[in-house]
Amino acid sequence: MTTKSGVGLFPSHQAPRFAVQGWLASRLVLLITVLVLVYQRGWSINEPFSRWDAAHFIHLSTHGYTQATEAAFFPGLPGIMALFALIGIPAFLTGIIVSLVGSAMAAWALYRLAGGGVPGAVAVLAWSFAPMAVFTFVPYTESVFLAFALWSFWYAKRDQWGWAGVLAGASCLFRISGLFLIGALGLIALFGFSGSTWKRRMTRVAWLGIPMAVLGLYSFYLRVRFGSWMAWFQAQGEGWGRHFDWPWNGLIVTLKAAGIIGSKMHVSGVIFRWEFAVFLVGLIVVVACFSRRWIAEGGWVGVQWLALSCQAWFISMTRSFLLWFPVFLLIAQFAKPDLPRAVNDFRRGGFIALVSLEISTMIWWAHRYYVGAWAG
Repeated sequence: MTTKSGVGLFPSHQAPRFAVQGWLASRLVLLITVLVLVYQRGWSINEPFSRWDAAHFIHLSTHGYTQATEAAFFPGLPGIMALFALIGIPAFLTGIIVSLVGSAMAAWALYRLAGGGVPGAVAVLAWSFAPMAVFTFVPYTESVFLAFALWSFWYAKRDQWGWAGVLAGASCLFRISGLFLIGALGLIALFGFSGSTWKRRMTRVAWLGIPMAVLGLYSFYLRVRFGSWMAWFQAQGEGWGRHFDWPWNGLIVTLKAAGIIGSKMHVSGVIFRWEFAVFLVGLIVVVACFSRRWIAEGGWVGVQWLALSCQAWFISMTRSFLLWFPVFLLIAQFAKPDLPRAVNDFRRGGFIALVSLEISTMIWWAHRYYVGAWAG
């Protein structure tokens, strides 16, 4: 006997509402967490929103690029902060607004990429409550970048390359991840449409000149400002100790920092345990994508996974997890088939348990960020 209510997790006609409510609830949980801390510790409201990279973005919005290490941060978010400062809106508040709007647009795109309905809602819920979701709420670039990237994917999948190229170009204003997006879109352009002529394929690829030009212009600016075309890569090494190394070396150092091997754990060892966990998840997702012949999606995750693995130790892989949207598309796959009622009930319980675990972990992670502890 099968259920009569779509896939059984919840009625399909309620899916859009559940997706919106889930996104709103995730933002509310993050807001309540920070307000409780502000009240308990007597902080000003901007203090917990100005940690780590957010402080760099706020500084850049006021002073511009004054040091070579600041080249690690792309100009999109500081530029928006500076623009809104002209009408008196504080930089930290602008950053929050950008993250909120970006996360909403990213959730909408993810809903559509997952096929809408119950699978779309499942993908949105899983992403909105991801453990490291605080980075889609504070003045960081993850959500706004992902919004442009996902909609670029959406239009590319529908062979609308003008929009895909423009949106990819916008994403490149915010993160170096735009370089990986170009590669993933290139896979769609070349191999995403059976029966296409090589002329048509090259026409699609030509639209990727837009995001390439954006990255090129930023590199040119850095060459003029700091005297090096490679200023972004140099800033990563000088400011954050990101140096190329073989993955197995980085893995060993990460396991030691996490206290998994050896006898001493790094002061932020718990986050390095998460880095290792995400490393494993990334590998599984890449294999799963290619096994399903999701070439562009597998390439999108795979190239980031490899780039982040080829470091002296694994760092910021957890934040990059938020950009690995195929993870959430794969989770959504479990919501698709009609199954016997008993199996659907078990699956529903499993999904509720997953979201509950995400919420508790998300609160813990947000607390770490708000109080200034290393959160990846």
